[in-house]
Amino acid sequence: MSLRLRALAAALLLLWLAPAVRAVSPQRLTWEELPRLLGKYVSIALYDGGAVAGKVCEVQADALLIQVYKSTDLVAYPRGPMRVPRATLHVLDLHGKGFKYRLIGTALGFAAGAAGGIGVAVGVQGGLFSEGRSRVSGAALVSVMAGATAAGYFVGNAADRRTTTVRIIH
Repeated sequence: MSLRLRALAAALLLLWLAPAVRAVSPQRLTWEELPRLLGKYVSIALYDGGAVAGKVCEVQADALLIQVYKSTDLVAYPRGPMRVPRATLHVLDLHGKGFKYRLIGTALGFAAGAAGGIGVAVGVQGGLFSEGRSRVSGAALVSVMAGATAAGYFVGNAADRRTTTVRIIH
């Protein structure tokens, strides 16, 4: 295995493990601190076994108002505004997304795709710039570069997702 391939494999492994390394204990907030979640995307497991996900619209004295985008039961919990009573809300998951790993993954994917694409293009019956084969080798180069760049982006995108469990102290 070449040194470049080992370095790429190590970098991809680190990107894959990054979300597990960032795992933290649940954050604790009082009801009065919940307004900092306004506009954030949350998911809430409800007391009857259902679950909803959406953006926090308002924190009222007796309830949390969210705009529901996803629901496990659209009949019981349709999309749109929903009040989650304060007495039943103890835990919610706060979802966020960064950009660092998408940037790193895309750059590594592009570099690996360029190296691999050149290798494939050179190996296509006669080399990169041989007469009559330039279209095939050029297509191979672009295909491998595009595929590896997209793969790097998707690996980085998965690593950028963050979920923080928030316990509400009453």
